[in-house]
Amino acid sequence: MKKRLITTFITLLAVIFLMSACGQESNKTSSAESGAGSGKDSGKPKVAVILKGLDQEYFKLAESGAKQAFKDFDVDGTFLAAPTQTDTEKLINILEDTINKNPDALVVMPSTEAQIPVLQRYREKNIPVLLIDTDLKWNEKTAYIGTDNYTAGKKAGEFLASKLSKGDKIAILEGVLGTEVSEQRVKGVKDIMKEKGIKIVASQAADFDRAKAVTATENILTSNPKIKGIFAANDEMAMGALKASDSRNLDIPIIGIDGTSDALESISNGKLTATVAQKPYDMGYKGVENALKAIKGESVNKKINSGIDVITKNNSAKKMVEVKDILGK
Repeated sequence: MKKRLITTFITLLAVIFLMSACGQESNKTSSAESGAGSGKDSGKPKVAVILKGLDQEYFKLAESGAKQAFKDFDVDGTFLAAPTQTDTEKLINILEDTINKNPDALVVMPSTEAQIPVLQRYREKNIPVLLIDTDLKWNEKTAYIGTDNYTAGKKAGEFLASKLSKGDKIAILEGVLGTEVSEQRVKGVKDIMKEKGIKIVASQAADFDRAKAVTATENILTSNPKIKGIFAANDEMAMGALKASDSRNLDIPIIGIDGTSDALESISNGKLTATVAQKPYDMGYKGVENALKAIKGESVNKKINSGIDVITKNNSAKKMVEVKDILGK
């Protein structure tokens, strides 16, 4: 009798344990579903924002803008990013996973043309696709929101040329080869240098990366010790070029593009010469804002220029306060 009672008691405990486990698993599943795609249930529009990287301050500024727009417009927003902007496959995988969650609109900062096939699948499902920061030669995009990179390159080139004389030699640090962003910025600089009679004696890719820019600049300066200036297609590379030139006690003008806080601080301290500041916060914010317009069927401009500012020592402190305020520093 006693054995039967013990057996019955153990059986009841097992049943209770299984019921409890099933209940917990059910709660987990429900929670995951509400977090991944509750827009239909909540009545809120679902907007996915996906960036090509999150390893630099520039991307964090775009993230801040998008997340602020989620709050301001009461959006069921999802934010995702590849670890680095050169991790093309990871970005494609994120895009493929997100399409299965059926967002109402996608705001994406792509890296290369390699993402076009998966972006086309969004359009086949009638999901608006808005590009920010990086434009693609793809007719199906709803809009491009970002910098006119050719103009940014020209502005950087004009400022650099103002520090030089006709016949001087400069070097260029390019970004990721084959990307529209890098190509357009470099083209803008090259056109200005040709106009001003300044010679470009070296142009090397450094993948928008600071460490790679140090190495590339060291190699360039070894081969071309009489260089009078450097243009870098982003601030990370400009800071790398500065480190390499400082190690040789070389005082030459170096111009970047982006407007990140460490570049602004360097300019304020009289080290880096200037930067052409982009507005990634505005890109992220306007990306979400215009995605909502597209969801509602409202007209969205095909190209929205987020604007640029040339930052020198005269206005770097003010810009630095603005950037640090966004980042909460």
